[in-house]
Amino acid sequence: MLLRANTVLTLSGPPLEKADVRVTGNRITEVGPSLTPHEGEPVHDLPGHVLLPGLINAHCHLDYTGFKGSIFPTKSFTGWIRRINALKGSFSADDYLKSIDDGFQQLMRSGCTTVFNIEAFPDLFLRMKKPPIRTWWFLELIDIRTRLAGDDTLAGALAFFAEHKDWPGGFGLSPHSPYTASIELFRLAKHCSQDMGMRFTTHIAESIEEQEMFLYGQGPLYDFLTELGRDTEDCGQGSALSHLMDFGLLDEHCLAVHLNYLQEYDLKLLREHPLNIVHCPRCHAYFAHSRFPLERLRDAGCSISLGTDSLASNDMLDLRGEIRQLRKNYPNLTAEECLHMVTTAPARAIGLPGELGVIAPGAFADLIAFPLPANTNPYQAVLFSEGPPSFFMVDGEIKNPTNSG
Repeated sequence: MLLRANTVLTLSGPPLEKADVRVTGNRITEVGPSLTPHEGEPVHDLPGHVLLPGLINAHCHLDYTGFKGSIFPTKSFTGWIRRINALKGSFSADDYLKSIDDGFQQLMRSGCTTVFNIEAFPDLFLRMKKPPIRTWWFLELIDIRTRLAGDDTLAGALAFFAEHKDWPGGFGLSPHSPYTASIELFRLAKHCSQDMGMRFTTHIAESIEEQEMFLYGQGPLYDFLTELGRDTEDCGQGSALSHLMDFGLLDEHCLAVHLNYLQEYDLKLLREHPLNIVHCPRCHAYFAHSRFPLERLRDAGCSISLGTDSLASNDMLDLRGEIRQLRKNYPNLTAEECLHMVTTAPARAIGLPGELGVIAPGAFADLIAFPLPANTNPYQAVLFSEGPPSFFMVDGEIKNPTNSG
Protein backbone atom coordinates (compact mmCIF):
# COMPACT_ATOMS: atom_id res chain seq x y z
CA MET A 1 0.00 0.00 0.00
CA LEU A 2 1.19 3.50 -0.84
CA LEU A 3 0.17 6.44 1.38
CA ARG A 4 0.45 10.00 0.08
CA ALA A 5 0.18 13.11 2.25
CA ASN A 6 0.90 16.82 2.05
CA THR A 7 3.37 16.52 4.93
CA VAL A 8 4.98 13.54 6.59
CA LEU A 9 6.38 13.93 10.10
CA THR A 10 8.89 11.10 10.25
CA LEU A 11 10.11 12.00 13.78
CA SER A 12 13.47 10.67 12.60
CA GLY A 13 14.31 13.78 10.60
CA PRO A 14 12.77 17.00 9.27
CA PRO A 15 9.22 17.05 7.86
CA LEU A 16 8.84 15.81 4.31
CA GLU A 17 6.62 17.74 1.91
CA LYS A 18 4.49 15.91 -0.66
CA ALA A 19 5.91 12.59 0.47
CA ASP A 20 4.87 8.97 0.10
CA VAL A 21 5.08 6.07 2.53
CA ARG A 22 5.03 2.47 1.34
CA VAL A 23 3.64 -0.20 3.68
CA THR A 24 4.31 -3.87 3.06
CA GLY A 25 2.64 -6.23 5.49
CA ASN A 26 2.98 -4.67 8.93
CA ARG A 27 6.14 -2.66 8.19
CA ILE A 28 7.11 0.54 6.45
CA THR A 29 9.39 -0.35 3.55
CA GLU A 30 10.00 2.94 1.77
CA VAL A 31 9.65 6.68 2.41
CA GLY A 32 10.22 9.43 -0.12
CA PRO A 33 8.79 11.82 -2.71
CA SER A 34 6.89 10.60 -5.75
CA LEU A 35 7.21 6.86 -5.20
CA THR A 36 5.90 4.86 -8.14
CA PRO A 37 3.04 2.50 -7.27
CA HIS A 38 3.72 -1.15 -7.90
CA GLU A 39 1.41 -2.95 -10.26
CA GLY A 40 -1.91 -3.46 -8.48
CA GLU A 41 -0.71 -1.64 -5.35
CA PRO A 42 -3.45 0.31 -3.55
CA VAL A 43 -2.81 4.05 -3.22
CA HIS A 44 -4.35 5.94 -0.30
CA ASP A 45 -4.32 9.71 -0.85
CA LEU A 46 -4.43 12.06 2.15
CA PRO A 47 -4.60 15.52 0.56
CA GLY A 48 -4.46 18.40 3.02
CA HIS A 49 -3.23 16.13 5.81
CA VAL A 50 -0.18 15.56 7.95
CA LEU A 51 0.86 11.91 8.36
CA LEU A 52 2.86 10.87 11.41
CA PRO A 53 3.63 7.85 13.61
CA GLY A 54 0.83 6.77 15.92
CA LEU A 55 1.05 8.22 19.43
CA ILE A 56 2.34 6.09 22.31
CA ASN A 57 0.73 6.37 25.75
CA ALA A 58 3.51 5.37 28.15
CA HIS A 59 1.36 4.89 31.25
CA CYS A 60 -2.31 3.98 31.57
CA HIS A 61 -4.71 1.99 33.74
CA LEU A 62 -7.50 0.95 31.39
CA ASP A 63 -9.17 -1.01 34.20
CA TYR A 64 -10.29 2.29 35.70
CA THR A 65 -11.82 3.98 32.65
CA GLY A 66 -15.23 3.47 34.25
CA PHE A 67 -14.15 5.48 37.31
CA LYS A 68 -14.30 8.78 35.44
CA GLY A 69 -15.76 11.53 37.62
CA SER A 70 -16.09 9.26 40.66
CA ILE A 71 -13.32 10.88 42.72
CA PHE A 72 -13.23 14.65 43.15
CA PRO A 73 -9.79 16.25 42.80
CA THR A 74 -7.95 16.18 46.08
CA LYS A 75 -4.54 17.09 47.48
CA SER A 76 -4.75 14.10 49.83
CA PHE A 77 -3.13 11.22 47.98
CA THR A 78 -3.98 8.86 50.83
CA GLY A 79 -7.62 9.94 50.71
CA TRP A 80 -7.63 9.21 46.98
CA ILE A 81 -6.21 5.72 47.63
CA ARG A 82 -8.97 5.01 50.14
CA ARG A 83 -11.60 6.12 47.63
CA ILE A 84 -10.24 4.13 44.69
CA ASN A 85 -9.92 1.02 46.84
CA ALA A 86 -13.61 1.33 47.70
CA LEU A 87 -14.51 1.79 44.04
CA LYS A 88 -12.48 -1.23 42.96
CA GLY A 89 -14.54 -3.46 45.22
CA SER A 90 -17.78 -2.24 43.64
CA PHE A 91 -16.83 -3.26 40.08
CA SER A 92 -17.40 -6.72 38.62
CA ALA A 93 -15.19 -8.50 36.10
CA ASP A 94 -17.67 -7.50 33.38
CA ASP A 95 -17.42 -3.86 34.51
CA TYR A 96 -13.65 -3.96 34.22
CA LEU A 97 -13.73 -5.59 30.79
CA LYS A 98 -16.10 -2.87 29.61
CA SER A 99 -13.77 -0.24 31.10
CA ILE A 100 -10.87 -1.68 29.14
CA ASP A 101 -12.87 -1.71 25.88
CA ASP A 102 -14.08 1.85 26.47
CA GLY A 103 -10.52 2.92 27.20
CA PHE A 104 -9.29 1.48 23.92
CA GLN A 105 -12.02 3.40 22.10
CA GLN A 106 -10.90 6.66 23.73
CA LEU A 107 -7.25 6.02 22.97
CA MET A 108 -7.95 5.34 19.31
CA ARG A 109 -10.08 8.46 18.97
CA SER A 110 -7.09 10.51 20.14
CA GLY A 111 -4.62 8.97 17.69
CA CYS A 112 -2.98 6.54 20.09
CA THR A 113 -1.78 3.34 18.41
CA THR A 114 0.27 1.99 21.34
CA VAL A 115 -0.36 1.92 25.08
CA PHE A 116 1.66 0.67 28.07
CA ASN A 117 -1.15 -0.53 30.33
CA ILE A 118 -1.12 -1.70 33.95
CA GLU A 119 -3.36 -4.72 34.53
CA ALA A 120 -4.41 -5.13 38.17
CA PHE A 121 -6.59 -8.22 37.73
CA PRO A 122 -4.79 -11.21 36.17
CA ASP A 123 -8.02 -13.24 35.90
CA LEU A 124 -9.22 -10.75 33.28
CA PHE A 125 -6.55 -11.95 30.88
CA LEU A 126 -8.50 -15.19 30.39
CA ARG A 127 -11.52 -13.26 29.07
CA MET A 128 -9.76 -10.66 26.98
CA LYS A 129 -9.79 -10.56 23.23
CA LYS A 130 -6.87 -9.46 21.10
CA PRO A 131 -6.40 -5.72 21.70
CA PRO A 132 -7.27 -3.33 18.85
CA ILE A 133 -4.00 -1.39 19.25
CA ARG A 134 -0.42 -2.31 20.15
CA THR A 135 -0.52 -2.93 23.89
CA TRP A 136 2.06 -3.77 26.51
CA TRP A 137 0.28 -5.42 29.45
CA PHE A 138 2.11 -4.96 32.75
CA LEU A 139 0.81 -7.25 35.51
CA GLU A 140 0.53 -5.25 38.72
CA LEU A 141 2.30 -6.82 41.71
CA ILE A 142 1.37 -5.89 45.30
CA ASP A 143 2.32 -7.70 48.50
CA ILE A 144 1.61 -5.03 51.10
CA ARG A 145 0.15 -7.52 53.59
CA THR A 146 0.84 -10.95 52.12
CA ARG A 147 2.87 -12.53 49.37
CA LEU A 148 1.74 -12.01 45.82
CA ALA A 149 -1.64 -13.74 45.43
CA GLY A 150 0.42 -16.90 45.05
CA ASP A 151 3.14 -18.35 42.89
CA ASP A 152 0.42 -20.03 40.82
CA THR A 153 -1.03 -16.61 39.90
CA LEU A 154 2.27 -15.33 38.59
CA ALA A 155 3.08 -18.62 36.86
CA GLY A 156 -0.33 -18.55 35.19
CA ALA A 157 0.19 -14.98 33.99
CA LEU A 158 3.63 -15.77 32.60
CA ALA A 159 2.19 -18.80 30.81
CA PHE A 160 -0.53 -16.58 29.34
CA PHE A 161 2.14 -14.15 28.14
CA ALA A 162 4.04 -16.98 26.45
CA GLU A 163 0.90 -18.25 24.71
CA HIS A 164 -0.14 -14.84 23.35
CA LYS A 165 2.99 -13.65 21.59
CA ASP A 166 0.82 -12.96 18.54
CA TRP A 167 -0.85 -10.05 20.36
CA PRO A 168 0.54 -6.74 19.07
CA GLY A 169 2.82 -5.30 21.76
CA GLY A 170 4.08 -7.36 24.66
CA PHE A 171 3.97 -8.13 28.35
CA GLY A 172 5.78 -7.21 31.53
CA LEU A 173 5.51 -6.87 35.29
CA SER A 174 4.67 -3.86 37.43
CA PRO A 175 5.62 -3.91 41.10
CA HIS A 176 3.15 -1.19 42.02
CA SER A 177 5.34 1.13 44.10
CA PRO A 178 7.96 1.03 46.84
CA TYR A 179 5.22 1.47 49.43
CA THR A 180 3.06 -1.44 48.22
CA ALA A 181 5.60 -3.88 46.78
CA SER A 182 8.47 -5.49 48.66
CA ILE A 183 12.08 -5.54 47.59
CA GLU A 184 11.51 -9.22 46.73
CA LEU A 185 8.83 -8.27 44.20
CA PHE A 186 11.09 -5.68 42.62
CA ARG A 187 13.85 -8.28 42.40
CA LEU A 188 11.39 -10.67 40.74
CA ALA A 189 10.38 -8.03 38.18
CA LYS A 190 13.98 -7.21 37.35
CA HIS A 191 14.88 -10.90 37.15
CA CYS A 192 12.02 -11.61 34.73
CA SER A 193 13.00 -8.54 32.75
CA GLN A 194 16.54 -9.80 32.33
CA ASP A 195 15.71 -13.47 31.72
CA MET A 196 12.61 -13.06 29.56
CA GLY A 197 13.38 -9.81 27.75
CA MET A 198 10.44 -7.99 29.31
CA ARG A 199 10.31 -4.39 30.43
CA PHE A 200 8.97 -3.57 33.89
CA THR A 201 7.39 -0.43 35.30
CA THR A 202 6.60 1.10 38.68
CA HIS A 203 5.24 4.24 40.34
CA ILE A 204 7.90 6.13 42.31
CA ALA A 205 7.91 9.37 44.32
CA GLU A 206 4.40 10.20 43.17
CA SER A 207 3.22 12.21 46.18
CA ILE A 208 4.54 14.32 49.02
CA GLU A 209 2.91 11.81 51.38
CA GLU A 210 5.04 9.04 49.89
CA GLN A 211 8.15 11.11 50.47
CA GLU A 212 7.11 11.86 54.05
CA MET A 213 6.73 8.15 54.63
CA PHE A 214 10.18 7.21 53.35
CA LEU A 215 12.09 10.28 54.51
CA TYR A 216 10.63 10.71 57.99
CA GLY A 217 8.56 7.62 58.79
CA GLN A 218 5.41 9.66 59.28
CA GLY A 219 2.42 11.20 57.53
CA PRO A 220 -1.02 10.09 56.28
CA LEU A 221 0.28 7.39 53.92
CA TYR A 222 2.60 5.99 56.59
CA ASP A 223 -0.27 5.83 59.08
CA PHE A 224 -2.63 4.23 56.55
CA LEU A 225 -0.16 1.52 55.56
CA THR A 226 0.77 0.86 59.17
CA GLU A 227 -2.92 0.21 59.85
CA LEU A 228 -2.88 -2.33 57.03
CA GLY A 229 0.06 -4.14 58.60
CA ARG A 230 2.87 -3.03 56.30
CA ASP A 231 6.36 -3.54 57.69
CA THR A 232 7.79 -0.01 58.00
CA GLU A 233 11.43 -0.83 58.76
CA ASP A 234 12.39 0.77 55.45
CA CYS A 235 10.86 4.13 56.41
CA GLY A 236 12.79 7.10 57.74
CA GLN A 237 15.95 6.04 55.90
CA GLY A 238 15.90 8.01 52.66
CA SER A 239 13.77 8.82 49.63
CA ALA A 240 11.51 6.39 47.80
CA LEU A 241 13.80 6.48 44.76
CA SER A 242 17.03 5.93 46.69
CA HIS A 243 15.32 3.06 48.55
CA LEU A 244 15.10 1.15 45.26
CA MET A 245 18.32 2.34 43.67
CA ASP A 246 20.39 1.39 46.71
CA PHE A 247 19.33 -2.22 46.03
CA GLY A 248 20.23 -1.87 42.33
CA LEU A 249 16.65 -2.55 41.27
CA LEU A 250 16.16 0.17 38.64
CA ASP A 251 17.87 0.19 35.27
CA GLU A 252 17.27 1.05 31.64
CA HIS A 253 14.67 -1.75 31.37
CA CYS A 254 12.41 0.00 33.91
CA LEU A 255 9.82 2.66 33.11
CA ALA A 256 9.77 4.83 36.22
CA VAL A 257 6.45 6.63 36.48
CA HIS A 258 5.99 10.06 38.13
CA LEU A 259 9.16 11.01 40.10
CA ASN A 260 7.43 14.20 41.21
CA TYR A 261 9.30 14.68 44.49
CA LEU A 262 13.07 14.26 44.52
CA GLN A 263 15.97 15.01 46.85
CA GLU A 264 19.31 16.36 45.69
CA TYR A 265 20.89 12.95 46.25
CA ASP A 266 18.18 11.43 44.01
CA LEU A 267 19.32 13.65 41.16
CA LYS A 268 22.91 12.61 41.78
CA LEU A 269 21.84 8.97 41.56
CA LEU A 270 19.98 9.68 38.33
CA ARG A 271 23.00 11.39 36.81
CA GLU A 272 24.93 8.20 37.50
CA HIS A 273 22.11 5.89 36.37
CA PRO A 274 19.63 7.73 34.09
CA LEU A 275 16.16 6.21 33.85
CA ASN A 276 13.28 6.18 31.40
CA ILE A 277 10.72 8.36 33.18
CA VAL A 278 7.00 8.78 32.46
CA HIS A 279 5.26 12.03 33.36
CA CYS A 280 1.45 12.32 33.43
CA PRO A 281 0.75 16.10 33.26
CA ARG A 282 -3.03 16.12 33.76
CA CYS A 283 -2.89 13.63 36.63
CA HIS A 284 -0.14 15.82 38.09
CA ALA A 285 -2.46 18.82 37.92
CA TYR A 286 -5.37 16.81 39.35
CA PHE A 287 -3.40 16.23 42.57
CA ALA A 288 -1.98 19.80 42.56
CA HIS A 289 1.53 18.42 42.91
CA SER A 290 4.53 20.71 43.07
CA ARG A 291 5.99 21.64 39.69
CA PHE A 292 7.36 18.58 37.91
CA PRO A 293 11.21 18.74 37.81
CA LEU A 294 11.39 18.26 34.04
CA GLU A 295 14.48 20.39 33.40
CA ARG A 296 16.50 18.80 36.19
CA LEU A 297 15.57 15.29 35.11
CA ARG A 298 16.56 16.02 31.53
CA ASP A 299 19.80 17.60 32.71
CA ALA A 300 20.49 14.38 34.62
CA GLY A 301 20.26 12.48 31.33
CA CYS A 302 16.83 10.93 31.83
CA SER A 303 14.48 10.35 28.90
CA ILE A 304 10.93 11.54 29.55
CA SER A 305 7.78 10.13 27.97
CA LEU A 306 4.17 11.13 28.58
CA GLY A 307 1.20 9.10 29.75
CA THR A 308 -2.40 9.77 30.70
CA ASP A 309 -2.58 7.62 33.85
CA SER A 310 -6.22 6.60 34.49
CA LEU A 311 -9.62 8.23 34.50
CA ALA A 312 -9.58 7.93 38.29
CA SER A 313 -7.28 10.97 38.20
CA ASN A 314 -7.94 12.45 34.77
CA ASP A 315 -10.95 13.23 32.60
CA MET A 316 -9.57 12.12 29.24
CA LEU A 317 -7.25 9.55 27.68
CA ASP A 318 -5.85 11.93 25.08
CA LEU A 319 -2.11 12.56 24.76
CA ARG A 320 -2.81 15.80 22.92
CA GLY A 321 -4.39 17.08 26.13
CA GLU A 322 -1.34 15.91 28.10
CA ILE A 323 0.94 17.88 25.80
CA ARG A 324 -1.20 21.00 26.07
CA GLN A 325 -1.15 20.68 29.88
CA LEU A 326 2.62 20.19 29.86
CA ARG A 327 3.18 23.35 27.82
CA LYS A 328 1.25 25.42 30.35
CA ASN A 329 4.11 24.83 32.77
CA TYR A 330 6.85 24.63 30.15
CA PRO A 331 5.93 27.16 27.43
CA ASN A 332 9.44 26.97 25.98
CA LEU A 333 8.92 23.37 24.92
CA THR A 334 8.26 23.19 21.19
CA ALA A 335 5.46 21.13 19.70
CA GLU A 336 8.12 18.98 18.02
CA GLU A 337 9.86 18.26 21.34
CA CYS A 338 6.53 17.30 22.87
CA LEU A 339 5.65 14.95 20.03
CA HIS A 340 8.94 13.14 20.59
CA MET A 341 7.76 12.53 24.18
CA VAL A 342 4.80 10.54 22.83
CA THR A 343 6.63 8.77 19.99
CA THR A 344 10.39 8.24 19.97
CA ALA A 345 10.95 8.52 23.74
CA PRO A 346 8.47 5.77 24.74
CA ALA A 347 9.68 3.67 21.80
CA ARG A 348 13.20 3.77 23.27
CA ALA A 349 11.85 3.09 26.74
CA ILE A 350 10.12 -0.10 25.58
CA GLY A 351 13.25 -1.20 23.71
CA LEU A 352 12.14 -0.57 20.11
CA PRO A 353 13.94 2.56 18.88
CA GLY A 354 13.60 2.88 15.13
CA GLU A 355 10.73 0.37 15.06
CA LEU A 356 8.08 2.35 16.94
CA GLY A 357 7.38 6.06 16.99
CA VAL A 358 8.99 6.86 13.63
CA ILE A 359 8.22 6.72 9.95
CA ALA A 360 11.24 4.98 8.47
CA PRO A 361 12.01 1.79 6.54
CA GLY A 362 11.77 -1.17 8.90
CA ALA A 363 9.45 0.54 11.38
CA PHE A 364 6.06 -0.88 12.29
CA ALA A 365 3.25 0.52 10.15
CA ASP A 366 1.47 2.35 12.99
CA LEU A 367 0.33 5.59 11.35
CA ILE A 368 -2.18 8.39 11.86
CA ALA A 369 -3.16 11.50 9.92
CA PHE A 370 -4.81 14.79 10.89
CA PRO A 371 -6.02 17.70 8.75
CA LEU A 372 -3.32 20.26 8.02
CA PRO A 373 -4.74 23.78 7.63
CA ALA A 374 -2.94 26.03 5.15
CA ASN A 375 0.11 27.89 6.48
CA THR A 376 0.06 25.92 9.74
CA ASN A 377 3.09 24.38 11.42
CA PRO A 378 2.48 20.60 11.05
CA TYR A 379 3.59 19.84 14.62
CA GLN A 380 1.18 22.47 15.93
CA ALA A 381 -1.56 21.09 13.68
CA VAL A 382 -1.30 17.75 15.48
CA LEU A 383 -1.07 19.31 18.93
CA PHE A 384 -4.18 21.45 18.48
CA SER A 385 -6.19 18.99 16.40
CA GLU A 386 -9.70 18.18 17.57
CA GLY A 387 -11.56 14.95 17.12
CA PRO A 388 -10.28 11.61 15.87
CA PRO A 389 -7.58 11.19 13.23
CA SER A 390 -8.73 11.04 9.63
CA PHE A 391 -6.54 8.01 9.02
CA PHE A 392 -5.58 5.30 11.52
CA MET A 393 -3.38 2.25 10.93
CA VAL A 394 -2.01 -0.29 13.41
CA ASP A 395 0.37 -3.04 12.38
CA GLY A 396 -0.35 -2.37 8.73
CA GLU A 397 -4.14 -2.60 9.16
CA ILE A 398 -6.39 0.41 8.52
CA LYS A 399 -8.94 0.79 11.31
CA ASN A 400 -11.84 3.07 12.14
CA PRO A 401 -10.65 5.06 15.21
CA THR A 402 -14.24 5.68 16.27
CA ASN A 403 -15.07 1.97 16.43
CA SER A 404 -12.44 -0.42 17.77
CA GLY A 405 -14.73 -3.36 17.10
